[in-house]
Amino acid sequence: MELGRLNVARSPDHVLERAYNEALATMTPEMIAFYNLSMNDMLDQLVNNWDGVSFIDSPLQNLSILEALITGEASPASLGISNDAMTLAAVALGAASDKNIPISEDTVVALSVIMEMDMSPQQVADLAAAAEAVRQAIAEGHG
Repeated sequence: MELGRLNVARSPDHVLERAYNEALATMTPEMIAFYNLSMNDMLDQLVNNWDGVSFIDSPLQNLSILEALITGEASPASLGISNDAMTLAAVALGAASDKNIPISEDTVVALSVIMEMDMSPQQVADLAAAAEAVRQAIAEGHG
């Protein structure tokens, strides 16, 4: 299975923890506003307003956010965001991945094993579908 940029999920816990803290430190009001949008509005912004969208691009930072949300170590509210955890997890996974490598259920399962995230089959399917939509929007918007 090709994970591309997602291979950084194999980083030691202290590296992911540092990336998580860096992500929190770099969170701007513009990023929070973006992450508070509905999934459809976020996808629209990524496709049609690429240069005006402010979000976390770092694979390590995004994967650390994904892990914190899925394991319950963080909540959207702890990030200053009012959106739901699975939407934010999907955006984090979609942004962490390569623009040209599709995100499948197998991708999510591999990450859940590597990062020790307990997920139901339904969560895996939902996360994969939503993250793939984000990845496609980023690929289209970025060009």
